[in-house]
Amino acid sequence: MIQPIQVIYQVPKTLYEANQFLQSLPNLIACDFETAVKYTPAQLEQFKKDLENDNLSKLDRIALQSKLSATALDHPSHVHLTHFSVAWSESDAYVFVLDSPAITRLVLNFLTTTTRTQIWHNASFDFKHIFYHTGKFPLNYEDTQIRSKCLVNHVEIDKAKTGLKQLMGSYYGNWGISSDNFTLAQIHEPHVHHYAAIDACAVYKLHNHIENYLTKDS
Repeated sequence: MIQPIQVIYQVPKTLYEANQFLQSLPNLIACDFETAVKYTPAQLEQFKKDLENDNLSKLDRIALQSKLSATALDHPSHVHLTHFSVAWSESDAYVFVLDSPAITRLVLNFLTTTTRTQIWHNASFDFKHIFYHTGKFPLNYEDTQIRSKCLVNHVEIDKAKTGLKQLMGSYYGNWGISSDNFTLAQIHEPHVHHYAAIDACAVYKLHNHIENYLTKDS
């Protein structure tokens, strides 16, 4: 049985250290965001009470219902970016805990100004958050999900799946965690940081697989 790749990661403790980590990165990096609904349990309870008001306008009712049904995968207006993970090998990563506006700005500014090549898996999810907050996109990037989809290109749905865990699970094991872990209350939990780090490393390894496949006969 193949042993899962052991991922090593660091979490910067200060804004200065976070900037140092970012500036130390090489020219090819794999990136990933984690997100959580921005509303607290108390706010959600208040939204439920507000819905009981018969005098609410239709638009206000729709707005409250959208907040109550929001998930971590929802529109950026309902969501906080909680973690940014970046890998420069198949087993080494940094995990930035986005627990303040300052570190979030630092990361977003880095992503929209660096000339390093960024690898994302399903970039449309992450890029909608980047664009929502900055009005910009990264300068140089690749999307391993789009590349995988082009290579798989199978008419049977079950044979055309290109989720990161489906493609890389044999190398990193079953690293998925319950959606209950993606909350603001668990933003500093080590097991969430470990999950985020594996995500980025798995993207890096998938990129290497694709590159090796495309060049093996050249």
